[in-house]
Amino acid sequence: MTDRDTMEGEMAQQTPNPDRSTYQPGSQPIGDIELAQLGSHCQIIDVRSPIEFEQDHLPGARNVPLLEDRERAVVGTLYRTEGKDSANDWALKAVQSRSGEFLQALLDNIGPQQEPVICCARGGDRSGNVVQFLNHHEISARRLIGGYRSYRKQVMERLDLIEIPQLWILDGLTGAGKTCVLHEISTEFPGRVLDLESYAGHRSSILGDVGMTPTRQKTFESRLVDAIERLEVDAPWVLIEGESRKVGDRQIPSLLWNQMQQAPRIELVQDLDTRARLLVDEYRTDEGWEPLITRLESLRCYDPLGSSGVDEVQQLLRGAQPVDAAKILLQRHYDPRYLHGSEHKDYRFSIDAGSPQQAAQHIVARLEDPGS
Repeated sequence: MTDRDTMEGEMAQQTPNPDRSTYQPGSQPIGDIELAQLGSHCQIIDVRSPIEFEQDHLPGARNVPLLEDRERAVVGTLYRTEGKDSANDWALKAVQSRSGEFLQALLDNIGPQQEPVICCARGGDRSGNVVQFLNHHEISARRLIGGYRSYRKQVMERLDLIEIPQLWILDGLTGAGKTCVLHEISTEFPGRVLDLESYAGHRSSILGDVGMTPTRQKTFESRLVDAIERLEVDAPWVLIEGESRKVGDRQIPSLLWNQMQQAPRIELVQDLDTRARLLVDEYRTDEGWEPLITRLESLRCYDPLGSSGVDEVQQLLRGAQPVDAAKILLQRHYDPRYLHGSEHKDYRFSIDAGSPQQAAQHIVARLEDPGS
């Protein structure tokens, strides 16, 4: 049984209000709402366990778990070894022990004038009983029909329908400042930029996870679909950073990847010293250079950097010479790979990066007036 809605769904009989201590699971009707009916007034409360929520969730959802990860694991074990009744009994006692805290957590995540919409894995007992629990306390709430599974199905359907006819690719050597320029442009034109690295939590290189928290494939796809749906209707151009087929370990959907391969390209040009300094700013972490020094081990088998180059870069980082270390990484690792892959790329125009603000202004001016 993959969905523990039934075994986790039973709500506590104890409540912080003694006048309402007679609540019984399943004792009241449940109001439902379709995914397409959700509006800005809805606050989605996801009652799945934290690990389920972390894997992916609806945009804007807040996690108020009915059972914590450890408790959910216990329930699963009991279900397999002792049966459904034993698992249900254990889950009910676990929730009963903190029903007051659970109610307060729900209330803390529902803002003024918001209607709570309760979401679980499949729109079953977990969310249904939480809706009843809230209704019992005179708090109007509804259950999301189909739960997270209905949302995931919608994401997959939309990934098969991606079409961005005015797509442009922003290309350039590592450290040229492509991401910074995209952010500048998105400030003025938020509905004309797709930031794949942001959705993936990864800089798209072999060292791109240093100082970042990569997302899962499902989360990447959900963020991408959400961003595409926010694009301007009939926008004259949409800008996206040039990437390989994968952003870290996250794979770009086939339809979007094929469109990226056919889209016109802009080259962002920047000098080596500036690129090295930008790389230093990106890879510096609160833990200093140790995370990067550790990850550099994965480059020993890659020429032309090789094992000797890794040793040299690590020594420079430990010697507080990060800019020199970055230059070696650029010249002996990143640049050769980029130049090899760009041999057959046709750039519509090149922009001297200068500052991100200047580059953004020049790119927007060219895209707004293609004949200039």
